[in-house]
Amino acid sequence: MLPRIICYTPMSSSHEPSVSAHKLYAPSVSRPLVRRQALLNLLRQRSDARLVVLQAPAGHGKTTTLIQIKQQCEADGSLTGWFTLDEADNDPRRLFPHLGALINQLAPDLEIDVPELRGRHRTDWMIEALRRLPQQSALFFDEFQALSSPELLRFFREFSERLPENVRLYIGSRSIPDIGLPRSIVEGRGVLILAEELRFSLSEALAFFADAIDLDLTPTEIETIHRRTEGWPAALQLFRLSLKRASVRARLQEPELPRPRELTDYLVDNVVATQPPQVREFLLRTSVLTRLCAPLCEAVTGYTGAQNMLLQLEQAGLFLRSLDAELRWFKYHSLFATCLADQLAIRDPQAFTDAHRRAAEWYEKRGMHAETLHHAIACGDYALAAQTLDRWASQLIPEGRLITVERWAQQLPWDAIAQHPSLMVKIAWAYIFLRRHRPLAPLLEKIRELERSARLDANIVMSMAAISADNVEEAFARSERFELDQPRSRGFQAFELGAAGNLAAYRALAENAFDRSAELLAQALQHSERAPAPFSGGYNAAVAAVAALLQGDLHTALARFRRFATEAQPLLDRSVAAAAMYACYLWALYEANELDTADTIYGQHHDIIVESTLADFTAVALLAMARIDDARSRRTQADERLQELESLAQANGWTRLSCLVVGERMRRALAAGHVDYARTLATAMPHAGTTPSRWRLFADDLGNPLYARIQLAIESSQHNLAEQLIESARIDAGSRPYRQMRLHILQAKNNARAGQDRSAERALREALRLAAPGGFVRAFVEEASTLAPLLARIATGEPTDASAFTRGLLEPCGIYHGAEPSPPPCEPLTERELAILGLLAQGVSNKQMAHRLVLSENTVKFHLKNIYAKLGVDSRLRAITVARRHGLIG
Repeated sequence: MLPRIICYTPMSSSHEPSVSAHKLYAPSVSRPLVRRQALLNLLRQRSDARLVVLQAPAGHGKTTTLIQIKQQCEADGSLTGWFTLDEADNDPRRLFPHLGALINQLAPDLEIDVPELRGRHRTDWMIEALRRLPQQSALFFDEFQALSSPELLRFFREFSERLPENVRLYIGSRSIPDIGLPRSIVEGRGVLILAEELRFSLSEALAFFADAIDLDLTPTEIETIHRRTEGWPAALQLFRLSLKRASVRARLQEPELPRPRELTDYLVDNVVATQPPQVREFLLRTSVLTRLCAPLCEAVTGYTGAQNMLLQLEQAGLFLRSLDAELRWFKYHSLFATCLADQLAIRDPQAFTDAHRRAAEWYEKRGMHAETLHHAIACGDYALAAQTLDRWASQLIPEGRLITVERWAQQLPWDAIAQHPSLMVKIAWAYIFLRRHRPLAPLLEKIRELERSARLDANIVMSMAAISADNVEEAFARSERFELDQPRSRGFQAFELGAAGNLAAYRALAENAFDRSAELLAQALQHSERAPAPFSGGYNAAVAAVAALLQGDLHTALARFRRFATEAQPLLDRSVAAAAMYACYLWALYEANELDTADTIYGQHHDIIVESTLADFTAVALLAMARIDDARSRRTQADERLQELESLAQANGWTRLSCLVVGERMRRALAAGHVDYARTLATAMPHAGTTPSRWRLFADDLGNPLYARIQLAIESSQHNLAEQLIESARIDAGSRPYRQMRLHILQAKNNARAGQDRSAERALREALRLAAPGGFVRAFVEEASTLAPLLARIATGEPTDASAFTRGLLEPCGIYHGAEPSPPPCEPLTERELAILGLLAQGVSNKQMAHRLVLSENTVKFHLKNIYAKLGVDSRLRAITVARRHGLIG
């Protein structure tokens, strides 16, 4: 038998720092810069602009111009901060610690905390932190083109639009950044400086060559160089470095030279040719390095004395700049490095590969995973790259740095990944959480193959793949094999066990085993803390709070959500754990009638909520928000919420959620009096929605399609059918007071419509008894058009334990008991309209109104439209509420 692989790779003892200091260090200047006075004057004239973008291809002097702007800001008394971006910054968990460090560098005495937030929270924090700065400040972001994440570009768009008055933002980029720049320019808040403006003028070119006394250039020669380079700064510098060669100088007399871009290779060749052999070799071999330090250069070249060499190259202006004040790390200009590396690859492919290989080995020994991966992939050492990513992913996955895992996995060939089963498992975790279905499929197929041959223990990740696909049967069957009692778990193993514990608790919740669910959540939390895996904390909090809600304790559920959102906020970022927590929080806020807070939470966290890994979390959030939109007369937005949920269900294969969407559309149609449309929708709903399932998944507690069928039966006056469906639903209600409450409300509605007032009152009293301890409000408001008279009678009747709660429901339900009636509407209602309004208050459908009043349904709709206009409302519930205030109905 082949050896069995356990996917618990030991974590590297060396953890990479969360903040790379060199990224926050503005390049030093080893020689005087040609002062870009025209540009500086332009910016002084546009002092009202908060956003300045320098956009041009490589070699146009964006960085050196930003340095001069920075120097001018400092001379004017402003605080300044610098940040050089790279591709790795597309992971929010890498970017935001750097932004926090950037702000703290501006004013260390303020001791500004740096929480890891999401969405608008991030912008709010940045704006507030910058407002606290004691003086005018300028932030400089270089190499901005490296940023491609839509989420982070949205952040910078919002950030740039809301910059406080004491801050200016300067950006250098090879492409125009998608951060709302056109709008900023139109509104006068932004300035765009393009390549044409960054090119040197003739006077600037003359100043540039003025101190090159050894070249003895004539003004005519400088004018020729300027004309043929079109003022391109990089080409001017290359000319300056290569003009010592007679052949280069002689070409100035030729009628035509290559265009500026074509000059690059020619000039770089000549720059290198003017150097001593050892310097030439050093330049070529180290050109493959993204950044340089003396020990690394010595490992790559085999030469000693690299520190002196680096200092000499910087002093000579050979496109090398230091990255720190201690002169330890350096970086070539990207244009220069690319040309040199291309030359090395063409002239000596073996030397090119060897340089990358040596760099990869040097970085590997120091536990610098990102650099190891870069060079290992460049030299084709995919085995080393896969081993490195396997080790690093053991840290990245628990921390939630999924985008980093995805970025590197995409650069590895499939064969290299397939040779490392434990790496396959970790990449699968990232793809599951990020919902990358296409690349995930072959991974899962290969993992299943290894499982069948007993070569891989991947039960936990496969169970998570199943539940993310809403394959509940497979996920819960696999959960039976979890071995959670492992008190010594650490690292990635602890992360997996924490996730397994959360899934097992989710299953226990679906079985109404609330005590068992709580035990499993506690066990999962212990594993997550040993990982450490803050990534899992949101799931844990969400399931625990939902358990409280289902048991009728809404107050405890809300308290848990609020505590987690406050205390654990620094642990949350772009994580599906945060998505789970906030999704369920919205549901609880809706039930408590805290609609303003729900609107705020949704606006801040929409992006991650709709990215939630599990179907039920997404469903309760969007269903709750659709109902909030309806409650606030935002019908178009409510339609959009359901359309979004339906699209997510289709994209992820969540057929159960598609059924929930149909049920919710039926409920809304019935609430608006469109019984025929609801009946049409019902024919499209799978009948599985009416059958008690083995598992009681919590999205059904809010949006059970069976409830919609009950509502349809009630509105169709099929009261016996409604009674049968309610009794069928009670089988699933089990020990869930929340479900029981909603079913008693439906029972009360059915009985009231059937004219059985005593039975209706008994059912409603039972619903109130169940709802009162937790403070559930919206379930009653949803049916206020029918139940309001009963609620008013109960509120003024014999006192009970639920009396105070019942009285508190009157106002949300539009009942203003004991209040003076408001003045009548400006335009009185006709007798026919008053009759229709009375039927409306009884919950009678449009079709039934037409039958009772011997009118066409279109005529009823016409009268309803007039009623709404006279009362200044746009829905049935609001019409009833306003009519009661005016004393038009009882």
